[in-house]
Amino acid sequence: MGLLIFFLALCVRQGLGQGASTIILGPIEGELEKKQIALDLGTTSQSIVPIISKAIAVHGGLRLASPKQSQVSCSFSLIDGNRISVGLSKGNPKQKVKELSADGSSLEASVLSACDRMVEALLGTPGFFSGQLCFLSNLSGKKEIFTSNSLMTSARPQTSYGKITFNPSWDNTGRGIFFTSNRKVFNNVYHLDLTSRKVSTIANYRGNNLRAVQNPRSSQIALILSTTGNPEVWLAANPQAKPQRLTRNKSNESGPSWSADGRRLIITSDSRGKPQIYEVSLSTGRLSRIATNISSHCTEASWNPKDGNRFAFTAAVGGGFQVCEYSFATRTSKILTKGPRDGMQPFWANDGRHLYFTERSASGHTRIMILDTEFDEARPIALHDSNFGSCSQVSFRYPG
Repeated sequence: MGLLIFFLALCVRQGLGQGASTIILGPIEGELEKKQIALDLGTTSQSIVPIISKAIAVHGGLRLASPKQSQVSCSFSLIDGNRISVGLSKGNPKQKVKELSADGSSLEASVLSACDRMVEALLGTPGFFSGQLCFLSNLSGKKEIFTSNSLMTSARPQTSYGKITFNPSWDNTGRGIFFTSNRKVFNNVYHLDLTSRKVSTIANYRGNNLRAVQNPRSSQIALILSTTGNPEVWLAANPQAKPQRLTRNKSNESGPSWSADGRRLIITSDSRGKPQIYEVSLSTGRLSRIATNISSHCTEASWNPKDGNRFAFTAAVGGGFQVCEYSFATRTSKILTKGPRDGMQPFWANDGRHLYFTERSASGHTRIMILDTEFDEARPIALHDSNFGSCSQVSFRYPG
């Protein structure tokens, strides 16, 4: 079936088992520092310090400090198997106030789960570190689908078609990925089962079959198909069911994104000549424009999974592209990314706070970034280096 036989592991040399003995504390801007909880890693096992340090640096609500300057001491310990315990100590002198534990399918998974438990205990909000990413990388010379953990400390290729492959999107189980490819000449929508390695054809109709995104609350999928002449939104009750046409117009539709409750759908449409964000009625297919009032070119919406009043999107700004956020509550937009490089293809983590996106340089090289949207002072952080190739089109899923 042309599926990948080998599995290439890419390891960022700050991951598990590297024997790091020190924690490097970087400078923190004053205003951001005041908003963060300062912590030290106490008696944490040195073999797992690097991945915990990266998790803390990426989160933004926490920061590493010396034991004398920290508010909380978090000691991660290896118990038996992959089980991790986390002791939280506070006060002066510090005394243990809480003991947490976590385990997973691997030591790495256990550490990331323990980091989620730590975030929840300290901030009262869910962590996102146990999530999974699927994305595109051109490491082989062609864009193929890879998967990784939330921090991209390692990655694994899942396709090797040597063709055009794009639009990866997790299914609801987290065990499969929808994607588009011309692996059999024409652009069709497929589903890859990561366990069995089976590839199923979801849509191979006349024209371009461009995208499938599953409803987070059901088996329903939204597809973008051009079988009637131009790209339209279609809905299918499940991946095996025959899709039914939802929109009926002469414009081009793309980029469907479901609300967290699965009751609403936003898309991009050029029905007014230039691409803008619209909500589409799931019963009538009627398009209702969302006036972002920030750009005449808005695409790639991603609905916030925690706050249905917010979605992120890509907008043409200042001669380039930047990631922006719209609020239904205030009917206003704000630019989240800035600088000379393009920001695009946003996708929220499960906590509704952290936003993954693609950054593109003037040379065309792309990399996956993450941004803490809670604090205005926070800056995007690159999750990988050139060893991963040019990466883009990230999709995030959290287990459970």
